[in-house]
Amino acid sequence: MKMLLLFLLAFGVLNAEDTPDFKTSGILLVQDGFIALKIENSSPRDWVPTATDRDKVFISLSINGIKRAEYQVKSVDPTIFLGKSLIVFKTNFRAITPLRIRVALNEDKALPESDFSNNILEIDLKPAP
Repeated sequence: MKMLLLFLLAFGVLNAEDTPDFKTSGILLVQDGFIALKIENSSPRDWVPTATDRDKVFISLSINGIKRAEYQVKSVDPTIFLGKSLIVFKTNFRAITPLRIRVALNEDKALPESDFSNNILEIDLKPAP
């Protein structure tokens, strides 16, 4: 499947604009202390995941260097697959001490995407006072 997508992109059958471009634009704490992720799709076009895409891992979350969670496509607000969209994805983790958070989107490159280079964000996060 990946080879077919690369072939279609390389030979102009499928334009880069036809595929999503995901990026984590921020990691924040919401009022109740839970960690939330701001995720963007900068592609101008909508993209519809197939039925088999729904079970693929979309978000990987590591805390202090340990992978703590993976969220599948079906767990994410489908708005992210619309062109020029932004969602806030609330995790089930709280920050009660300073943490090193790493978020990787589409880490296994299981979904088509025009640019995989902007899919990882890692920051130090301080808990809310």
